[in-house]
Amino acid sequence: MRKFLFIFLFVISTRNMEAQPYFQQDVSYKINVILDDVTHQLNGDIEIEYKNNSQESLPFIYMHLWPNAYKNNRTALAKQIVKGEGLKFHYSDSIDRGFIDHLNFTVDSKSLVWDYLKDTLDIAKILLEKPLLSGKSITIKTPFRVKIPSAEFSRLGHIGQSYMITQWFPKPAVYDKNGWNEICYLNQGEFYSEFGTFDVSITLPENYVVGATGDLQNPEEIIWLDNKAKEDTTDWYNNSSMEFPASSAKLKTIRYKQINVHDFAWFADKRFHVLKGEVELPRTKRKVTTWAMFTNSEAKLWKNILPNILPQRLLPMLFLVP
Repeated sequence: MRKFLFIFLFVISTRNMEAQPYFQQDVSYKINVILDDVTHQLNGDIEIEYKNNSQESLPFIYMHLWPNAYKNNRTALAKQIVKGEGLKFHYSDSIDRGFIDHLNFTVDSKSLVWDYLKDTLDIAKILLEKPLLSGKSITIKTPFRVKIPSAEFSRLGHIGQSYMITQWFPKPAVYDKNGWNEICYLNQGEFYSEFGTFDVSITLPENYVVGATGDLQNPEEIIWLDNKAKEDTTDWYNNSSMEFPASSAKLKTIRYKQINVHDFAWFADKRFHVLKGEVELPRTKRKVTTWAMFTNSEAKLWKNILPNILPQRLLPMLFLVP
Protein backbone atom coordinates (compact mmCIF):
# COMPACT_ATOMS: atom_id res chain seq x y z
CA MET A 1 0.00 0.00 0.00
CA ARG A 2 2.78 2.42 0.91
CA LYS A 3 4.66 1.57 -2.29
CA PHE A 4 1.51 2.15 -4.34
CA LEU A 5 0.86 5.49 -2.62
CA PHE A 6 4.44 6.59 -3.26
CA ILE A 7 4.21 5.69 -6.95
CA PHE A 8 0.85 7.46 -7.24
CA LEU A 9 2.18 10.67 -5.67
CA PHE A 10 5.31 10.52 -7.82
CA VAL A 11 3.19 10.28 -10.99
CA ILE A 12 1.00 13.20 -9.91
CA SER A 13 4.10 15.28 -9.10
CA THR A 14 5.69 14.42 -12.45
CA ARG A 15 2.53 15.38 -14.32
CA ASN A 16 2.41 18.72 -12.49
CA MET A 17 6.02 19.39 -13.41
CA GLU A 18 5.27 18.62 -17.04
CA ALA A 19 2.30 21.00 -16.92
CA GLN A 20 4.59 23.85 -15.87
CA PRO A 21 6.69 24.64 -18.98
CA TYR A 22 9.99 26.41 -18.53
CA PHE A 23 9.80 30.17 -18.89
CA GLN A 24 11.80 33.33 -18.40
CA GLN A 25 10.34 36.75 -17.85
CA ASP A 26 11.24 39.31 -20.51
CA VAL A 27 12.63 42.62 -19.26
CA SER A 28 13.74 45.63 -21.32
CA TYR A 29 15.46 48.63 -19.76
CA LYS A 30 15.85 52.16 -21.05
CA ILE A 31 18.04 54.23 -18.73
CA ASN A 32 19.26 57.83 -18.88
CA VAL A 33 21.78 58.81 -16.22
CA ILE A 34 24.04 61.77 -15.43
CA LEU A 35 27.26 61.39 -13.42
CA ASP A 36 27.99 64.24 -10.98
CA ASP A 37 31.68 63.73 -10.22
CA VAL A 38 31.72 66.48 -7.59
CA THR A 39 29.07 64.97 -5.31
CA HIS A 40 29.68 61.40 -6.58
CA GLN A 41 26.04 60.91 -7.49
CA LEU A 42 24.03 59.51 -10.36
CA ASN A 43 20.80 61.23 -11.35
CA GLY A 44 18.60 59.47 -13.84
CA ASP A 45 15.38 57.88 -14.94
CA ILE A 46 14.49 54.36 -16.00
CA GLU A 47 11.76 52.66 -18.03
CA ILE A 48 11.29 48.95 -17.39
CA GLU A 49 9.13 47.01 -19.83
CA TYR A 50 8.23 43.79 -18.06
CA LYS A 51 6.52 40.90 -19.89
CA ASN A 52 4.95 38.15 -17.83
CA ASN A 53 5.77 34.86 -19.55
CA SER A 54 4.61 32.77 -16.61
CA GLN A 55 1.21 31.09 -16.38
CA GLU A 56 0.35 33.10 -13.28
CA SER A 57 -1.08 36.59 -12.85
CA LEU A 58 1.18 38.92 -10.88
CA PRO A 59 -0.50 41.40 -8.49
CA PHE A 60 2.85 42.90 -7.47
CA ILE A 61 6.51 43.02 -8.47
CA TYR A 62 9.52 42.81 -6.18
CA MET A 63 12.16 45.37 -7.09
CA HIS A 64 15.82 45.20 -6.08
CA LEU A 65 17.15 48.56 -4.87
CA TRP A 66 20.62 47.30 -4.17
CA PRO A 67 22.48 50.63 -3.66
CA ASN A 68 20.55 50.85 -0.38
CA ALA A 69 22.66 47.94 0.89
CA TYR A 70 25.30 50.61 1.61
CA LYS A 71 22.94 52.95 3.49
CA ASN A 72 23.52 51.94 7.12
CA ASN A 73 25.11 49.29 9.31
CA ARG A 74 21.89 47.27 9.68
CA THR A 75 21.59 45.98 6.11
CA ALA A 76 22.34 42.40 5.12
CA LEU A 77 25.49 43.58 3.36
CA ALA A 78 26.69 45.50 6.41
CA LYS A 79 26.18 42.46 8.65
CA GLN A 80 28.02 40.21 6.19
CA ILE A 81 30.98 42.61 6.02
CA VAL A 82 31.23 42.61 9.82
CA LYS A 83 31.34 38.80 9.90
CA GLY A 84 33.88 38.45 7.12
CA GLU A 85 35.96 41.62 7.06
CA GLY A 86 35.62 43.35 10.41
CA LEU A 87 34.20 46.74 11.34
CA LYS A 88 35.38 48.92 8.42
CA PHE A 89 31.82 49.46 7.16
CA HIS A 90 30.17 49.44 10.58
CA TYR A 91 32.14 52.51 11.67
CA SER A 92 32.40 54.16 8.25
CA ASP A 93 31.43 57.80 7.79
CA SER A 94 28.16 58.68 6.10
CA ILE A 95 30.09 60.34 3.25
CA ASP A 96 31.51 56.91 2.33
CA ARG A 97 28.15 55.13 2.33
CA GLY A 98 25.60 55.03 -0.46
CA PHE A 99 21.91 54.78 -1.24
CA ILE A 100 19.22 55.09 -3.90
CA ASP A 101 16.30 57.50 -3.54
CA HIS A 102 14.03 59.97 -5.43
CA LEU A 103 11.94 56.96 -6.48
CA ASN A 104 8.41 57.33 -7.82
CA PHE A 105 7.24 54.18 -9.60
CA THR A 106 4.51 54.86 -12.15
CA VAL A 107 2.51 53.05 -14.82
CA ASP A 108 0.74 55.18 -17.42
CA SER A 109 1.72 58.26 -15.39
CA LYS A 110 -0.10 56.93 -12.31
CA SER A 111 1.95 56.50 -9.13
CA LEU A 112 2.05 53.00 -7.69
CA VAL A 113 1.92 52.10 -4.02
CA TRP A 114 5.14 50.55 -2.83
CA ASP A 115 7.16 49.97 0.31
CA TYR A 116 10.32 48.27 1.51
CA LEU A 117 10.11 44.71 2.73
CA LYS A 118 10.18 44.31 6.48
CA ASP A 119 13.68 44.77 7.91
CA THR A 120 15.17 45.54 4.48
CA LEU A 121 16.04 48.68 2.55
CA ASP A 122 17.25 47.11 -0.69
CA ILE A 123 14.08 45.24 -1.72
CA ALA A 124 10.77 46.94 -2.53
CA LYS A 125 7.32 45.49 -3.11
CA ILE A 126 5.42 47.40 -5.80
CA LEU A 127 1.65 46.88 -5.90
CA LEU A 128 0.13 46.98 -9.38
CA GLU A 129 -3.25 48.64 -9.94
CA LYS A 130 -4.43 45.43 -11.60
CA PRO A 131 -2.73 42.03 -11.87
CA LEU A 132 -0.34 41.57 -14.76
CA LEU A 133 -1.87 38.70 -16.72
CA SER A 134 0.05 35.86 -18.32
CA GLY A 135 1.47 36.97 -21.69
CA LYS A 136 0.89 40.68 -20.99
CA SER A 137 3.41 43.49 -20.53
CA ILE A 138 3.66 46.55 -18.34
CA THR A 139 6.01 49.56 -18.43
CA ILE A 140 7.16 50.88 -15.06
CA LYS A 141 8.95 54.22 -14.88
CA THR A 142 10.76 56.05 -12.10
CA PRO A 143 13.35 58.74 -11.55
CA PHE A 144 16.20 57.78 -9.26
CA ARG A 145 19.30 59.15 -7.57
CA VAL A 146 22.25 57.06 -6.43
CA LYS A 147 24.85 58.26 -3.97
CA ILE A 148 27.90 56.23 -4.96
CA PRO A 149 29.64 54.68 -1.93
CA SER A 150 33.33 54.21 -1.40
CA ALA A 151 34.68 51.33 -3.51
CA GLU A 152 36.36 49.99 -0.36
CA PHE A 153 33.26 48.02 0.57
CA SER A 154 31.99 46.14 -2.50
CA ARG A 155 31.47 46.22 -6.26
CA LEU A 156 29.60 49.54 -6.56
CA GLY A 157 31.80 52.47 -5.64
CA HIS A 158 34.31 55.17 -6.42
CA ILE A 159 37.88 55.99 -5.50
CA GLY A 160 38.14 59.72 -6.02
CA GLN A 161 36.88 60.27 -9.55
CA SER A 162 37.35 56.67 -10.63
CA TYR A 163 33.94 55.01 -10.87
CA MET A 164 32.89 51.35 -10.74
CA ILE A 165 29.15 51.36 -11.41
CA THR A 166 27.55 47.95 -10.84
CA GLN A 167 24.21 46.83 -9.37
CA TRP A 168 23.13 50.45 -9.53
CA PHE A 169 19.60 50.78 -10.93
CA PRO A 170 16.13 49.54 -9.87
CA LYS A 171 15.88 45.97 -11.11
CA PRO A 172 12.96 43.50 -10.88
CA ALA A 173 13.70 40.38 -8.89
CA VAL A 174 13.55 37.11 -10.82
CA TYR A 175 10.19 35.37 -11.01
CA ASP A 176 10.63 31.71 -12.00
CA LYS A 177 8.87 28.36 -11.50
CA ASN A 178 9.58 28.62 -7.77
CA GLY A 179 8.03 32.07 -7.49
CA TRP A 180 9.76 35.33 -6.57
CA ASN A 181 13.47 35.39 -5.75
CA GLU A 182 13.76 38.62 -3.80
CA ILE A 183 17.33 38.73 -2.49
CA CYS A 184 19.24 41.31 -0.47
CA TYR A 185 22.53 42.51 -1.93
CA LEU A 186 25.52 40.58 -0.55
CA ASN A 187 29.24 40.50 -1.29
CA GLN A 188 29.46 36.72 -1.45
CA GLY A 189 27.98 34.88 -4.40
CA GLU A 190 26.68 36.15 -7.70
CA PHE A 191 23.44 37.79 -8.71
CA TYR A 192 20.25 36.16 -10.00
CA SER A 193 18.68 38.55 -12.49
CA GLU A 194 16.37 38.35 -15.48
CA PHE A 195 17.92 38.41 -18.93
CA GLY A 196 16.81 41.30 -21.08
CA THR A 197 17.57 44.22 -23.36
CA PHE A 198 19.44 47.36 -22.34
CA ASP A 199 19.46 50.83 -23.90
CA VAL A 200 21.57 53.05 -21.64
CA SER A 201 22.64 56.68 -22.13
CA ILE A 202 25.34 58.08 -19.82
CA THR A 203 26.11 61.81 -19.56
CA LEU A 204 29.40 62.89 -17.98
CA PRO A 205 32.40 65.25 -18.58
CA GLU A 206 33.79 64.55 -22.03
CA ASN A 207 37.33 63.67 -20.93
CA TYR A 208 36.19 60.50 -19.13
CA VAL A 209 37.10 57.17 -20.70
CA VAL A 210 34.19 54.76 -20.28
CA GLY A 211 34.00 51.00 -20.62
CA ALA A 212 30.53 49.46 -20.42
CA THR A 213 28.30 46.53 -21.23
CA GLY A 214 27.03 46.47 -24.78
CA ASP A 215 27.76 48.10 -28.10
CA LEU A 216 28.76 51.76 -28.14
CA GLN A 217 26.40 53.69 -30.43
CA ASN A 218 28.35 56.98 -30.83
CA PRO A 219 30.67 57.08 -33.88
CA GLU A 220 32.50 60.15 -32.54
CA GLU A 221 33.22 58.40 -29.24
CA ILE A 222 34.57 55.35 -31.07
CA ILE A 223 36.88 57.63 -33.09
CA TRP A 224 38.05 59.29 -29.85
CA LEU A 225 38.84 55.90 -28.29
CA ASP A 226 40.61 54.82 -31.49
CA ASN A 227 42.83 57.91 -31.29
CA LYS A 228 43.61 57.25 -27.63
CA ALA A 229 44.64 53.72 -28.56
CA LYS A 230 47.15 55.19 -31.04
CA GLU A 231 48.89 57.38 -28.46
CA ASP A 232 52.60 56.93 -27.74
CA THR A 233 52.84 54.39 -24.94
CA THR A 234 56.38 55.29 -23.78
CA ASP A 235 55.30 57.54 -20.91
CA TRP A 236 52.64 55.12 -19.69
CA TYR A 237 55.18 52.67 -18.35
CA ASN A 238 57.50 55.23 -16.78
CA ASN A 239 54.93 57.56 -15.26
CA SER A 240 53.68 56.61 -11.81
CA SER A 241 51.44 59.66 -11.38
CA MET A 242 47.88 58.85 -10.32
CA GLU A 243 46.59 62.41 -10.13
CA PHE A 244 43.15 63.06 -11.57
CA PRO A 245 43.05 65.70 -14.32
CA ALA A 246 40.40 68.40 -14.03
CA SER A 247 37.03 67.43 -15.42
CA SER A 248 36.04 68.99 -18.71
CA ALA A 249 33.37 71.67 -18.50
CA LYS A 250 31.83 70.18 -21.64
CA LEU A 251 29.62 67.14 -21.23
CA LYS A 252 29.04 64.20 -23.56
CA THR A 253 26.27 61.64 -23.74
CA ILE A 254 27.28 58.15 -24.81
CA ARG A 255 24.82 55.38 -25.53
CA TYR A 256 25.11 51.61 -25.28
CA LYS A 257 22.77 48.86 -26.45
CA GLN A 258 22.79 45.13 -25.79
CA ILE A 259 20.35 42.23 -25.91
CA ASN A 260 20.11 38.96 -23.98
CA VAL A 261 22.24 39.96 -20.99
CA HIS A 262 21.23 40.00 -17.35
CA ASP A 263 22.96 43.17 -16.18
CA PHE A 264 24.59 46.43 -17.21
CA ALA A 265 27.79 47.76 -15.62
CA TRP A 266 30.11 50.61 -16.52
CA PHE A 267 33.45 52.02 -15.43
CA ALA A 268 34.69 55.57 -15.92
CA ASP A 269 38.07 57.22 -15.28
CA LYS A 270 39.76 60.27 -16.81
CA ARG A 271 43.16 58.60 -16.36
CA PHE A 272 42.47 55.45 -18.36
CA HIS A 273 44.89 54.58 -21.13
CA VAL A 274 43.39 52.62 -23.99
CA LEU A 275 44.62 49.67 -26.04
CA LYS A 276 42.59 48.19 -28.89
CA GLY A 277 42.83 44.71 -30.32
CA GLU A 278 40.89 42.06 -32.16
CA VAL A 279 39.98 38.44 -31.49
CA GLU A 280 38.92 35.93 -34.11
CA LEU A 281 36.35 33.51 -32.75
CA PRO A 282 37.47 29.94 -33.46
CA ARG A 283 34.20 28.51 -34.79
CA THR A 284 32.60 31.38 -36.68
CA LYS A 285 35.86 33.19 -37.54
CA ARG A 286 34.02 36.38 -36.69
CA LYS A 287 36.35 39.14 -35.53
CA VAL A 288 35.50 40.94 -32.29
CA THR A 289 37.01 44.22 -31.16
CA THR A 290 38.59 44.12 -27.68
CA TRP A 291 39.66 46.98 -25.46
CA ALA A 292 42.01 47.24 -22.49
CA MET A 293 41.65 50.26 -20.19
CA PHE A 294 44.00 50.93 -17.30
CA THR A 295 45.88 53.61 -15.37
CA ASN A 296 49.61 54.32 -15.02
CA SER A 297 49.90 52.14 -11.92
CA GLU A 298 48.98 49.02 -13.92
CA ALA A 299 50.52 49.90 -17.28
CA LYS A 300 53.47 47.51 -17.05
CA LEU A 301 51.14 44.62 -16.32
CA TRP A 302 48.76 45.37 -19.17
CA LYS A 303 50.98 46.67 -21.97
CA ASN A 304 51.18 43.28 -23.71
CA ILE A 305 47.73 42.02 -22.84
CA LEU A 306 46.13 42.23 -26.27
CA PRO A 307 48.59 40.34 -28.51
CA ASN A 308 49.67 37.77 -25.93
CA ILE A 309 46.62 36.82 -23.92
CA LEU A 310 43.41 37.67 -25.71
CA PRO A 311 43.87 35.27 -28.64
CA GLN A 312 44.38 32.41 -26.18
CA ARG A 313 41.11 33.13 -24.39
CA LEU A 314 39.08 32.77 -27.60
CA LEU A 315 36.32 35.04 -26.32
CA PRO A 316 35.70 38.79 -26.61
CA MET A 317 36.61 40.54 -23.37
CA LEU A 318 36.58 44.02 -21.93
CA PHE A 319 39.39 44.69 -19.46
CA LEU A 320 38.76 47.46 -16.97
CA VAL A 321 41.37 48.21 -14.34
CA PRO A 322 40.80 51.10 -11.92
